[in-house]
Amino acid sequence: MNPFSLIYKPKEVVKHYLENPDVIKALLFVLLPGILSLIGLIVYGFNVSFLLQLFNFTLAVLSWIIASILIAVIISLFSKKSVRNDFYGIASAVSLTRFLGAIAVFLFLLVPVLLPNEIFSATKDFQTGNITLNQSTEVVSSAMNSEEFIFALPAVSAVIVLVLIFALISVFVYYHIIAHKVNSNVFVHLIALICFLFLDLILMKAIGL
Repeated sequence: MNPFSLIYKPKEVVKHYLENPDVIKALLFVLLPGILSLIGLIVYGFNVSFLLQLFNFTLAVLSWIIASILIAVIISLFSKKSVRNDFYGIASAVSLTRFLGAIAVFLFLLVPVLLPNEIFSATKDFQTGNITLNQSTEVVSSAMNSEEFIFALPAVSAVIVLVLIFALISVFVYYHIIAHKVNSNVFVHLIALICFLFLDLILMKAIGL
């Protein structure tokens, strides 16, 4: 099922991935944000540490596994039954949130094109060590006072709004995973979702994400 359908029918897509697990596709979704980020860095001419990128890929996979295990445990506690046989389906469904993250990364990669060139150039020069932080800040501050920056604000704001929408859809993905596996009412589903999000946040902070 097309993962882009998450935008308008998340419940159906989540159900499909729960019932038709595909670990290879799930792993691709998990790595996709990092792959797009790496491509963006290379295309825009930033310095790239492939060791750091490898570390980031490892963290992405680790965070996906942790989130999948955690939501499986939450489901097991609230449904009072084992979900061991459903784990691959849960992991596949969780990977959909990473797919949404990849869309957000792609949108953010458009921002340098929308903003005045001086902002992007100053950021790039600072990252590559060609200018100091103070010099970069001066150039960026000057560019932010230009008409070009003001004209770019609506487009950049639209990107930010879209990213927030995709973040909200990610929360709905988690909700529908729980709702599909826990046979109860909306209130219980929401409590389970809050427990998951809270514990996931703590665990992500613990491993440095």
